[in-house]
Amino acid sequence: MAGAIHVHDADLSLQCRLLIAHPSRPQILTVHYSRDWSLPELTPLEQHVAAVDHINAAAYRLFGLHTYVRRLISETPGDVDYKEPVRYYELEVVGELVRQRISRTVWAGRTVMREMEFKPGLDRDTIKSWLREFESEKTSDDSGGNRTSWSRPEWFESAASWMKRNAIGPDSPTQAIPGQHWSDDRQVILASPSDNGVAIMTANAPGTTVQQSGHDDWNSRFGWADPELITNDAARNWSLYRANVRAASVS
Repeated sequence: MAGAIHVHDADLSLQCRLLIAHPSRPQILTVHYSRDWSLPELTPLEQHVAAVDHINAAAYRLFGLHTYVRRLISETPGDVDYKEPVRYYELEVVGELVRQRISRTVWAGRTVMREMEFKPGLDRDTIKSWLREFESEKTSDDSGGNRTSWSRPEWFESAASWMKRNAIGPDSPTQAIPGQHWSDDRQVILASPSDNGVAIMTANAPGTTVQQSGHDDWNSRFGWADPELITNDAARNWSLYRANVRAASVS
């Protein structure tokens, strides 16, 4: 991550558990620990709920998978197995699906899960809930629901393509897959290094815009200084910026 990590509470032990969705089948990546199965997990230093670049970095480091965080599914104060707060994030595999880097993993759907014991049990319940939602979306004419547009499957592919078409010349991304730096109900931020510094794409919820205070936060959090608007798509509330890189390279 470029720029500073913002630790909200150094005494808080936080678990992030990852629902990494198979790109073409109703399955979730699971990991075998001893006799039980669970979702991939990490204990992050960065604790802001919308800061997601470290989550994608962990998925690549552990499994060799390029991912995009679609949304935060839930946040609980803990359960009988975990006393610390637990966040469940849904991730989409982007780019080519390569072989995972560790062997003790299974893409689990309904059939496989019947033979699996999960610890904690909340993982099984969360996967089942995700499968029910996946199936209802496939049979429903309502593709919107209560989810943001950028939490929908395949949104990232469309956004990355738009970014590549519009960031040209010295602004052209030098990174094949843009990094995802932020995602919540109001905004998602993608970025890639360029010859000009960094190309930044934002998508905003209807009725919201990035004010100068938001750009100031880019500088302090990501090290992106002096952003300039390149173009925007008013219909979708997408914007593309160029900025200087004040700190380390963009991830």
